[in-house]
This record gives sequence, C-alpha cells and structure tokens, in this order.
Amino acid sequence: MTEHEIECERALKQIFEYIDHELVDSERTTMEQHLHTCESCFSRVEFERRLKQKLGELREDEAESELRGRIQSLIESFHTGSSKE
Repeated sequence: MTEHEIECERALKQIFEYIDHELVDSERTTMEQHLHTCESCFSRVEFERRLKQKLGELREDEAESELRGRIQSLIESFHTGSSKE
C-alpha cells in the first residue's frame, strides 16, 4: 500500500465528510482514488449520497412525527456510539 492509499475501514469512516465536502484536498483525493478501485466503498458512498438527497427533498411537514422521532433517535445513537472511539 502506498502512502496515498487508504483501507476500506478508514474510507467508510470518512464517507459523510466526503459527501459533505468537508475533507481537505489531500484527503478528498485519497478517498477518490480509493473509490475508483473499491466497488464496495463506491457503492456505499453512492447509497449514502442518494439517501441524503432523498431525505433533503422531503419537506418537514411531509414526514410524520413518529418517523422524525425515529430518525432523530438513530442520529443520536450514531453520535453517541462514534464518540466512544
């Protein structure tokens, strides 16, 4: 592995920063190189990108309050789980 290659585990941890354009140029370039060679990670990024797009298209009043609550719970549990690392 060269110094500019990353493993899938690291790529998966950076998916949301990549999608949200929050990676510095060198990290973004490294991520894009990985995505060109790893079909699994590429598929995951595309899934997350499309999901984010679809969720962004929903108007707040279209989502039922129960659904919003479940989504908020998942987000909170994700953040709680990732802060333990």
